[in-house]
Amino acid sequence: MSSVQREISGIPKSHTFSVLNELEKAPIALASDSSFRNSFKEKTHLLVKGQGVLLGKLLNNQRSFSFSVYDNDDKKTNGFKLKITANAAGKVSTAQFYCRINGKWELVRNDVESTTKDDFDVFVKTGSGLDPDIKCHYWFSLDSHNRLLRYGKGEVRKSTLLAELHYKAPHENQDDPFEWVSKISSIFYTHDDEKNPDINKNSFIPVKLYRDPLTVDPAMYVVPTDSLTMDDIARNRATVVANLTPTCQQLYNNVAGAKFELNTPDFPHFTDAIEASIASPQGWCYKTLKSKSTEFGGEPNPDQTYLRITMGVNQGDSPGVPFVMEIWPPGHYSPVHNHANANAVIRVLHGEITVNLYPMLSLYHLTPFAVAKFAKGDVTWISPDLNQTHQLRNANIAGPTCITIQCYMYGEGNTEHYDYFDYLESNGQTRNFTPNSDCDFLGFKEKMKQEWLSNYGSGN
Repeated sequence: MSSVQREISGIPKSHTFSVLNELEKAPIALASDSSFRNSFKEKTHLLVKGQGVLLGKLLNNQRSFSFSVYDNDDKKTNGFKLKITANAAGKVSTAQFYCRINGKWELVRNDVESTTKDDFDVFVKTGSGLDPDIKCHYWFSLDSHNRLLRYGKGEVRKSTLLAELHYKAPHENQDDPFEWVSKISSIFYTHDDEKNPDINKNSFIPVKLYRDPLTVDPAMYVVPTDSLTMDDIARNRATVVANLTPTCQQLYNNVAGAKFELNTPDFPHFTDAIEASIASPQGWCYKTLKSKSTEFGGEPNPDQTYLRITMGVNQGDSPGVPFVMEIWPPGHYSPVHNHANANAVIRVLHGEITVNLYPMLSLYHLTPFAVAKFAKGDVTWISPDLNQTHQLRNANIAGPTCITIQCYMYGEGNTEHYDYFDYLESNGQTRNFTPNSDCDFLGFKEKMKQEWLSNYGSGN
């Protein structure tokens, strides 16, 4: 099977260490909006019985919808339902779990009035109901191995988890009343809006299906194989390149070498020259940064600027030039943005960078679910499904400047090639950013060398 076929319609081999399993899940792309408008379905078949994640979005505005699973797709004697509702008069939008026993639904609650409270542990977070962003993606995870049903919005990960039901294991020597969950073969989705019965009951659009359930969040740090410890795996602190997508592995191998560094024998003061050019009003870096203060719209914002120094040319397999050295002066940051469903690897060459991760690109989701700091030599990653939406910031106000190498590439199965990074303006509007270049790397290096020579008299 070719790599193209494998990424579009297949599932890669599982990893040796299940704790890192999230990184290389290859979801099955189910449909686009247009293909579902006239051919609605009410369920998606799981790739493995009793487990999997369904990701999708809503086609119509509605007040509620639900995910359901059953012991038998036809008889539906026993089952679980998660109902997601919108704001109503005097009520707050929320998500609610139901259990179906012998053909009858019962609301699952943890209080003393619930007849099912002894069988379940349930939590539901604020904001679990229908989202105000009409482009929001919703996901539902079934995990019969760990006896969990999970639900969230945006990227499929524990950090975006909003509701969870844990059905408890039976006591010793007792039959398992939920043995049927391991045999579930489909996830159903329907609208539950009694006040709007004319809305098509199947207005949920399934977008992707994952073979495996949501278990742990993937580690953000990529370390060499001979640096990974047993504690790293047990604590889920780091991963290795073999656990990344095939495209990320290719990118990593281009920039992870020991000699991929700024200060070289021909110009050992490269980083010093960059710092000096940023600090001096006569420096090329200072002037270029100043000219970019309105690049992301609105009023001039000199702190929301950074330099993009490109290596090579756009080869048609990435959004813009695939290799970009980005220069982040102290206190400077990017807008919140995404990455065109591309794969990416980021390595810090100098200083430190802080990464804020978001569940989706949305005015309504501006609280990061994770914040991580990467120092010189650290490597992190982006896949089409994970870490796509972030903000980068050099939080070290007193310095030094941070310099990173960013490299991007579409997966083999990506034939859309959306060539923009979408970002949020300060007013909340989503705009397109065309990945550009402030200077090519060799030209930039020569500029820095000449500035250094003119100011300090030696390039060595």
